[in-house]
Order: sequence, then C-alpha cells, then structure tokens
Amino acid sequence: MRRTHRAVVAALLAAALTAFAVPSAEARGDAARSPKGPQGMRTVSGAAFDTCEAPSPATMKAWRASPYKAVGIYVGGSNRGCANKGLTREWVKQVRAQGWEFLPLYVGAQASCTTTKKSTRIDPARSWDMGKAEADDAVDRAAALGFKKGSAVYFDMEHYDNRNADCRRDVLNFVSAWSDRVRARGYVAGYYSSLSSGIADLVKFAGTRAMPDAVWYARWDDKAVTSGDGALPDGLWPGRRVKQHAGNVKETYGGVTVNIDRNALAGPVGVL
Repeated sequence: MRRTHRAVVAALLAAALTAFAVPSAEARGDAARSPKGPQGMRTVSGAAFDTCEAPSPATMKAWRASPYKAVGIYVGGSNRGCANKGLTREWVKQVRAQGWEFLPLYVGAQASCTTTKKSTRIDPARSWDMGKAEADDAVDRAAALGFKKGSAVYFDMEHYDNRNADCRRDVLNFVSAWSDRVRARGYVAGYYSSLSSGIADLVKFAGTRAMPDAVWYARWDDKAVTSGDGALPDGLWPGRRVKQHAGNVKETYGGVTVNIDRNALAGPVGVL
C-alpha cells in the first residue's frame, strides 16, 4: 500500500509539472509564428534607419540618395525622447510621395527595472490595463498621421534587467495586453527591445501567452541581417523582423548629415 501510494503521488506530481512546463523549442517556434496578420499588412525588405527627431521633408528628399528605403518615426508615448513637432499628417504625406516606407514607433511605459532613466514605468498592479491603454493611444496617434489598418506599430521597450523575475513578468503581461489590443484594432502589433532582455524573454516564454506579430531587436554588431542571431531562433517570427545593428552613427547624403541608428528590415511597415 505504501509503495502504491507513493507511486500515485509521484504520478500526480509528474502530471502537474508537465502541465506547467515551458513548451519545447519546437512548440515555442510554432506559437510565435503569427497568423496571416491583419488584412492589408505589408512587408518590406531592405535598409532602414531611425532617428530621434523626424527629419524635415527637405532632409528626407536629400536622403533619397542613401541606401535606405524606410525610416523609423516616433509617433508618441510618455517616454518619447524628442518632441517631433514636425511629425504631422502632411509630413507623412510628403515623405511618402518621395518613396519612403515607415516604421511607426511608440515609446510608452518602461520596465520597472529598466537600466535607463525613464519617467513612466509599468505599475505591477496595472500591467495589463496599461498595455491596453497604451495600445489604444499608439493606434490613435498612428491613425492621426494617416496610417491605416494593417499598419505595423512597434512598442519601444528599452533594455531592462530581466534577471528580476517580477519585473520580467510585468513586462511580458504588458506586452501581451499591448499585442492583443493592437491586433483588435486592426493593426500589426510590433515590439522593439534589446536582444538580450525584451526579445530574449519573448523567446523564452513564447507559447505561454499572447505574442506580438513582429519583432524589432537591437544587437549592435554592425551585421545587417535579420537571421542567424542565435538568441533569436530563425523559426521565430520569420519574415516579420527588423534588426537594429548599429546606433548613434552620423551619415551624410545629398550634403545633409543626420545622426541615426541603422536597421535591417524584413518585416511589416506602415500602410497609407
């Protein structure tokens, strides 16, 4: 009887552990492959850049001489670093007429354990609600600039100490809520973060919660690729990636110099 009892307990314990186990790499890969995406989604491949303040239409015209075909623009968020007063619906219209593609970014609440100085942080008691609210604000701001349903909107989550389990959980809750809400609004849920923190956590916990449709990861190794980066398996988010491979570099085209971050693009963009 004692042996039988121990066997039953062991079986129940094994079943419980199985139920709460993190999925295998293969299962995580399947889970992170997003559905077809919102109607109207467009993907583009090529070189892209982002810069804190949206350059003037004249600068963007001069930079048509560059190898870049897309520009990251900061549409809003409490932690946006530059005012971007010149970023208007008319700016988007003019720059699009020049042939540019767009990567809309939103810099909202950051991790409570962020390693950078940010004014607004995720409240552990409100992580889900904050994710939904900021998704609504981001979509509204993108729509005000003329971006239609099917457009990608990327949340910018700066590097944080993901050794802090509570902080990591709150970020993942926030991102899950953000992703679901952006999708519900008919837009593509994008997520930017460091490969070693925010993206690493997505990879580790993929399959356990709602995930973004596309990822934009920072790894400043000056390699303009969107695959073969190890920490982000190639089977995750295939064809829905942007890699920021260099930062804070000055480049000059058409006689105009701009301080930028360099990106390799193989993913969804804004739709006008």
